[in-house]
Amino acid sequence: SLDIANQHLVSALIDRRLTGAACTGRAPLFDVWVRGESDDERSARLIRARALCCRCPVAAACRTAAGEHDASGVWGGELHSDTGRPKLEVA
Repeated sequence: SLDIANQHLVSALIDRRLTGAACTGRAPLFDVWVRGESDDERSARLIRARALCCRCPVAAACRTAAGEHDASGVWGGELHSDTGRPKLEVA
C-alpha cells in the first residue's frame, strides 16, 4: 500500500547514527540562509547552532554524515554552504 511505501521512503532518509541529536526539531536554526534575516541575525543564529553542536552527543557522527552527501547548513558544528553561496566562518 501507499502508506507502507511512504514508511519505507522515510525510513531510508533517517540516519540512525544521528539518533539523539541535539538539533532534532530545530531545523531552521541550522539552515545556511533564512529568508529576511540580516547578516547580524544570521551570524548570531549560526553561533547558537554551533554552540548546540558542541554539546551534542552525536556531533562526530553528524560531521561524518555531512561528508557523505551534499550537506547544507550546520552539521556537527561545521557550516556547509549551498552551492554558489559563500561560506560564512563563525567564531
